[in-house]
Formats: sequence, C-alpha cells, structure tokens
Amino acid sequence: MKRTLFLAAVALMSAGAFAQMANVKLAKKLTSKKDFDGARAAIVPALTNEETKNLTETWFVAGEIGYKQLQAEVDKIYEQPGYKPNYEVLGPAILESCKYYEVADSLALVPTLDKKGREVVDTKTHKTIQSRLLKYFEEEQLAVYGSTMAQKDDDKGIYDGFSGHVAIPYMKAMQDEKMQAKMPKDSVFQSYMYYAANYAFRIKDYKAAAFQIERMLEIENVERELTVTEYLYEAYKELKDSTNMLRTLERGMKRFPQESWFVQNMINYYFESGKTKEAIESLNLAIEKEPDGAQYYRIRGVLYENMEQYDKALADYKKFIELEPANPLGYQLMATATGLKAKFFEDHVDYRLTGKAYDAAMKTKDELYAAAIPYWEKAVELAPDDLGSWTELKKLYYRFIARKGMQTKYDAAMKRIKELQNK
Repeated sequence: MKRTLFLAAVALMSAGAFAQMANVKLAKKLTSKKDFDGARAAIVPALTNEETKNLTETWFVAGEIGYKQLQAEVDKIYEQPGYKPNYEVLGPAILESCKYYEVADSLALVPTLDKKGREVVDTKTHKTIQSRLLKYFEEEQLAVYGSTMAQKDDDKGIYDGFSGHVAIPYMKAMQDEKMQAKMPKDSVFQSYMYYAANYAFRIKDYKAAAFQIERMLEIENVERELTVTEYLYEAYKELKDSTNMLRTLERGMKRFPQESWFVQNMINYYFESGKTKEAIESLNLAIEKEPDGAQYYRIRGVLYENMEQYDKALADYKKFIELEPANPLGYQLMATATGLKAKFFEDHVDYRLTGKAYDAAMKTKDELYAAAIPYWEKAVELAPDDLGSWTELKKLYYRFIARKGMQTKYDAAMKRIKELQNK
C-alpha cells in the first residue's frame, strides 16, 4: 500500500514537471506564431515551479518573448511603410526580456557535468543572450521607449526607459572586454544616465537617483560632474543619509575647490546638526577661499554668539557690515550681540564690590548697554518699518531716560511704534 502511494506521488510530481515543461514548449511555440500574450501566459507558471524555475531554457524562452515581439514590430516597418511600432507595449516587453535574460544567463554559466564528467557551461545560450542585449543597446530601444513616454508626460515610463538602457552595460552577462568595447560610456550614454537620474528625482525615487549618479561618477572624465555631484547630495539629503551626504560634500570640495556650494551646504549641515565646532571649521575654510563672502561672517558670528563668545561674534558682524553696509541685518545682529555681551557682564558682576570698584563695574555695564544704541538707530534708519528694531531701541532709550535728550528720543520711538502697530 505504501509503495503504491509513493509511486503515485512520484507520478504526480512527474506529471507536474512534464506539465511545466509543456508550458515552456508551448510558450516557445506561441512566440514563433507571434502570439506574445499567449506565450507570456504559458511561461508564467514555469517561472515559479520547483521543477522548471532553475532551468536555463525556462528563463531564456521567457526572455525571447519580448525579443521576438520587437522583431515582429520591426518587420512591420518594412512590410507597411509608415508603420510606427507601439513602444508603450514594446518598452515594458523589452524591460521584461532583459530581466529574464539576466536570470537565464546566470543559470547558463553554472557549471554542470557532461557525459564524460567534465564541467561545462552553456556557452551557446550565453553568447545568444549577449547578442540580444547588445542589439537592444545598439539600437537604443529602451531609450526610444523613454523618449516615447516623454511625449506622454509619463515620468515613470521615462525613468524606466532610460534607466533600463543604461543598465545593459552593467549586466553581468555583458562583463567581458569584447562586449564593453561595443558599449562606450560616451556623451550620449552619459546623457541617458542623467535623464534616468533626473526622472528618478521627479518620481521621488531618491535611492534610484543616487544609484544612477554614483554610476555616473565612476566614469572617467564624466560630463556634468559638478551638477550631478550636487544632485547626489540632494538625493542623500532626501534619504536622510548623513554619512553619504558628508561623503558627497567632501568629494565636491576636493574636486571643485573654487565652488562655494559644497562648503555652504557643509556649513548648513553642521549648523542644523548642532555641530558648532565642525561648522566653524568649514566656515573658516570658506572664508579662506572667499574672504568677501559676507554671509560666512554672519553665520560664523551667530555660532560664536550661541557659544557666548561675544567679542568674536562682534568682530564677524562688523566685517559683515563692512561688506554689506546697506543691509539692516548687520546692525541688528551687532546691536543684539552687544546687548547680550552687556547682559553677560551684568550677570557676572560681583555685587559684593563696594566703593570705586562697584562704581566702575556699573559704569562698564552701562557703557556696554549704551553701545548697542547706535546700531539699533542705524537699523531703523535702514528699515524704518521694522517693529522689532524700534521696540529694542525704545527699551534702551528708557534704560537711559535720565540722560540728556533720551526722553525726546523715547517719545519719538513710542510714536513710531504706535504708527506701525496701527498699520
């Protein structure tokens, strides 16, 4: 009884395997008859069946469907003048074909034993697959698909087309000198890589964008190197990949030492990450390269101010004002830092002091606060509608209200504040 059940099970397994092999043969037959939809329906079960999914022939036949479909469309061009192949159908078919050929090739190159016990590989299938993929590449079939999708504003289709085309030289099947020599990574190829990266951004597939650009940057003397390096940073920024963000910025700073873009973004990264020391180091480098870069002094001044290093902050704000004398921001920053320096001094006064020592400390405190007044006055002169600057100026006028002329200035400031508040 057990033997009967075992034999029955074996029979069923064999029947399943034979059925799947029959599907492979049927797919091959339907392909030759140009019934490509029928061929796909026939091959699909064989791609997952345990008995046939590891056979080179299964995947090769699957790859042939798209290839033969393309050939059938090309034949129609000669048979029917003016005929235009439908790349909305052909594009996905070719992409599918490439995927299946890649699996078929990997299986073909797995060594097996021949009748004499020698290890052999399926060189014939390997060479055929190479020729098919090379034909796709040389005829730019997938680039045509990408261009077709561009006419329909289909960003995903554009990306699929161009990324599929530029992937061919990197496929394992094509990794020999003879094939590589036939697929130069010239300016046209690099343009297609650029399109693939660009449209990966458009569909917000930042991982794919980074992948494409990293490949571009592997090409010797790559074109658009500056632009794509900037794009690479943006891709990693979207991915929140800080390690690769920094690596890309460092690469850009090394490759393009005169470009401030990489330094600026390095500064922003450190600033936003709270890495003050690193940010200042980057700013020092930026100022060394661009000593008239006013914004570098402004940003460094803010960092020093946050570190309570007010004298350094004031020196940077002074330089910022020197470079941009008509910008009210410089005077606002200078006034604020001056006031903070005064407050810091006030908070650290030893109130156990007496006599002249105490009087001297109070005088220094008042002088520090009063030093901010001219900067706020210049700020409101340049930006007369800035309520914040007028408010800070009013506070200082009130602090020194007993001094000659301060009452008049205070009243004028209050009047202007009310005007702005009533606007």
